[in-house]
Amino acid sequence: MSGWRRWALLFAAFVCVFPGLSRAETPKGAVLVIEAETAAVLQAENATHLWYPASLTKVMTAYMVFEALADGRLALDQKVPISKHAAGQSPTKLGLGAGKQVRVGLLLDAMIVRSANDAAVALAEAVSGSEEAFATAMTRKARALGMRRTVFKNASGLPDQMQVTTAKDMAILARAQLKTFPQHFARFSKTQFMLNRRARPTTNGWMVGYPGADGFKTGFTCGSGYNLIGTAERDGRRVIAVVLGGKTSGVRNARMTKLMNTAFAAPSPGADAGTLGSLPATPTTAVPYVLPGGQCAVAPAVGTAPSDGKLPGWGLVLGSFASKAQANAIIKGHRQSLKEVTRHGRPAVIAKLRHDPQLYTALLVDLNQRDAGEACKHLWSLGHYCLAVPPKLLNNPDTLWR
Repeated sequence: MSGWRRWALLFAAFVCVFPGLSRAETPKGAVLVIEAETAAVLQAENATHLWYPASLTKVMTAYMVFEALADGRLALDQKVPISKHAAGQSPTKLGLGAGKQVRVGLLLDAMIVRSANDAAVALAEAVSGSEEAFATAMTRKARALGMRRTVFKNASGLPDQMQVTTAKDMAILARAQLKTFPQHFARFSKTQFMLNRRARPTTNGWMVGYPGADGFKTGFTCGSGYNLIGTAERDGRRVIAVVLGGKTSGVRNARMTKLMNTAFAAPSPGADAGTLGSLPATPTTAVPYVLPGGQCAVAPAVGTAPSDGKLPGWGLVLGSFASKAQANAIIKGHRQSLKEVTRHGRPAVIAKLRHDPQLYTALLVDLNQRDAGEACKHLWSLGHYCLAVPPKLLNNPDTLWR
């Protein structure tokens, strides 16, 4: 099987949709519009629902690199190696060969302007030694910034069922990027960069065509749909908007344009306007929403049920791991953490047979809805990944966690 075909099959397997969600339960998307200066909310729809960030992840990757530049751990003209792991990333990428040495500044442009996954991983490894360690640091930084529902598992945004965010968290990140590193913001405004005497255009077509637009970032996977963080400035007033889950890039860009036009047409909100911090929290029982059907091929999911058959009650999905021993250890540790919340729940481990190498999903099942919600809320507060899943999804073999 050719390399590209094998990648396509693996990609489809990672990003299949949730058939168990009814049309009424699946939103058209998530949007959030805020004033950059005050964080006043101008418009919000599904702004605190979990979503897959796709390449919006790279805004946090850039933030972490800018921190490393600020404290002297990296320099823009410093050359860093391209590892086999970085070179082996799925597209979109520049095709940087393993063993090459590439300047940090060029890698930043490649990642931000062209959304190059190999560049993102090379930068992650330069900062933290490994992409895994970098992702852990990304999640820690997200918490420090107030991004309470975001978990990062890689530097690029390539599909990972545990890498989740919200429109609210992405707005917090964009605002922090503007406030903390204004000296680097011009990189998000570039319409192209040069590599080997060839101009590489930005993936952000909306930014190029909208008057006053000067950033930020696009993203797409089959699970996330077409995502976009945008920022624009008119008459000294800056607006940040987030659109998640567009069915096409054109639909996404049109929605962003409408949101921006509406925002600039209205006067700036007063001091009593609600801010990001006042947005209501989504119930912790929500699963990440995905783009409903038709955009990418869907590979069949295969799972193995526990010996006693159907998984009972509500369940907590605690993550997927390389071995049963790791999965059981996570369950044991989390049960200890949950003693003050609930003493109910029984362990279950599901083999994810569609993955190569095989992974094992750790769960706590046989919970009622209230206990599942409270338990997941508690684990999120501790910085752990958790999804509370109702019975109809828990036993659906096509859900992403299977």
